[in-house]
Amino acid sequence: MKIIHLSDPHIYTDKIHSIDPVDRFKKALDHIIINHSDADLFAITGDITDLGDKESYQLFIEIIKEKKLPQKLKPQLIIGNHDNREEFKINFPSVETDNNGFVQYFIDREDKRFIFIDTNLINTHAGHYCEDRQEWFTKILNETSKNKNIYVFMHHNPLALVKDESDGIGLKQKEEFKKIIFSNKEKIKHIFFGHQHITSSGSYGGITFSSPRSTWSPLIPNFSNEYRLGTANTDTNYNVAIIRSDALVIHTEDFLKTEVNWFK
Repeated sequence: MKIIHLSDPHIYTDKIHSIDPVDRFKKALDHIIINHSDADLFAITGDITDLGDKESYQLFIEIIKEKKLPQKLKPQLIIGNHDNREEFKINFPSVETDNNGFVQYFIDREDKRFIFIDTNLINTHAGHYCEDRQEWFTKILNETSKNKNIYVFMHHNPLALVKDESDGIGLKQKEEFKKIIFSNKEKIKHIFFGHQHITSSGSYGGITFSSPRSTWSPLIPNFSNEYRLGTANTDTNYNVAIIRSDALVIHTEDFLKTEVNWFK
């Protein structure tokens, strides 16, 4: 199975910090269509827009329609800290929500269950996962058959990518979330997230994870003890996950590099 994981397009009707997020998002979609039209799932893990406004969501919808993606690559969406939950639900009425109105749902493909969760809290860039959302997630995990492998998609990073002191905008309920996923280690195979605009991968208590950069504006990993963010004209990307019976492999696609010299 091939999964396309893209994050943080930050769609807006104008340039942001002199960068056109729409142009870059369109180029990412073109690259996906040319190279990965055979993919089985396409997920965008939040910050669909930069301001969570109607005009930007409608622009995103127009772009998706314009590109005429294969039906199986209709994007699976969740929200990030730059999104507005209520405006999102108005513009994407077909995206499922839980009983409390959070943008949380799951889909099953073959022997796999893909769970999409909502870590948005209004007026903060940090991630939040309240008790109601935790209860829903726990219920879905408990109800999932042991024969199904689970893959989780979320916006915010569930663990500090360096040190807790420097993780100023990650998930705040790290310990609560850790307890939930560690109780289901035998089921959860991988966690996909975005938010930090950096490429990362690793293992968390035996559960692997990965994140791509933003398609709009990549940031630089911070390996200090203090929280900071920076840019350095780093290339944008999206990730391609290959799920095999014996392995899970994550590839990074630098989609702005389109001239490839294939060996013959």
